[in-house]
Amino acid sequence: MKNLLLALVAVAVSTTTAFLTPTQTAGRTISSSARDVILPTDFVSSTADAFHDGATSLLLSDEALSPAVEAARQKFWFYFFAGSGAGGIGIAQLPAIFRDASAARNAANTGSSLGGEALDAGPLLRVYYNNEISAKDVGNAIAKAPSSEYISSRSQSKNYMASKGYIERRDFIKEMEEKGCNPLANYVLYDAISAGKGDVVSPVVYDDKLAAYREGSLSDGSVAGSFVGDLNGFLAVKVGAFLGLVFCLLVDFGFIANAGIEGFLSQP
Repeated sequence: MKNLLLALVAVAVSTTTAFLTPTQTAGRTISSSARDVILPTDFVSSTADAFHDGATSLLLSDEALSPAVEAARQKFWFYFFAGSGAGGIGIAQLPAIFRDASAARNAANTGSSLGGEALDAGPLLRVYYNNEISAKDVGNAIAKAPSSEYISSRSQSKNYMASKGYIERRDFIKEMEEKGCNPLANYVLYDAISAGKGDVVSPVVYDDKLAAYREGSLSDGSVAGSFVGDLNGFLAVKVGAFLGLVFCLLVDFGFIANAGIEGFLSQP
């Protein structure tokens, strides 16, 4: 391969010098329709020689690489292609994480609210929803949430799982809006029930968790401890998935950058 490239370089040099005929002397004027151009023969020859020497040095430079640099370059290409594929898959998951959080955040400060004290569910609630949620709003949503059978019977979703009785997020939110519950509380309630496992929930899980929330709720409007625990579980899954994904991407790109520096920027 190197011999072929050297041959191509030699042809290019020969072609360059071929523009000068043997009868043309240094500094001879060649007529042109636009203007007279002086073609310095010595300058062209020296430039061609410099190009030839530089190209030859570049082609032969790999022979002088140390084993460590060669190994680093091999690692770089391996990390680059393998890491790019894995990194692309990871980056593609980020919009899905932000999409769910964005829908809930957009619902904040909309609709009616019962006011009162904010739900005490730890710092992750504010991190994920970027807002506080009234404990009374959550208690009201728990009390008014319809059964899984009712939601499924009125579902307009074409999702296969929804056709089998599973509760889809959109169907749940639609029914809760018709009952006049606080929009953010609706999202928070569904998130606690789903535990971060997707946009569909088993009807058995839905009914069991809803019954537990109602049973654990106090007459003063306090939310059941089981609800707070499920909500924190959901938040831990979402926030942990985001932080873990970002960490893996940084490690991935770090390997690529380190191998690239060792292989191409260090002295051979």
